[in-house]
Amino acid sequence: MTDKLELRLYTSPVGVYLTARGRLDSTTAHQLGRAIGVALDRCPTDRLTVDVAALDAIDAAGISVLMLFRTSALRRGVHLTVADPPPHIRAAIQALRADQLLAATSRDHPDSSSPQRHADRRRFMVVGHHCLRPSTAARHQTR
Repeated sequence: MTDKLELRLYTSPVGVYLTARGRLDSTTAHQLGRAIGVALDRCPTDRLTVDVAALDAIDAAGISVLMLFRTSALRRGVHLTVADPPPHIRAAIQALRADQLLAATSRDHPDSSSPQRHADRRRFMVVGHHCLRPSTAARHQTR
């Protein structure tokens, strides 16, 4: 396990890839942010994939930087996703409810193309929240 973050940026026919190795935490998150910013500014693409397969650890600061730059990328028309997270990285991302970062691949979800599966997952997430304001779907049904 290493205490530093190593980043590698490269392009491919399907988009720009940024690989991360080491620890993505409050002491290294700024490095990732800088690298994503460079990729967005200098690499014309509509897809940016951050490969986290070699990350040893991630914390809330690392996930926050990913979310912040995902929003920035979407404003520019770039789809930013996180690919190949090991189980402990996936669990941290899901614990902070940042699932939209995760790239849906057939390897991760064998039947991910099924619309019913997505509908069931959305319902589960809505049920798990205690909110005074009704969900969008519930508001549309009452009209």
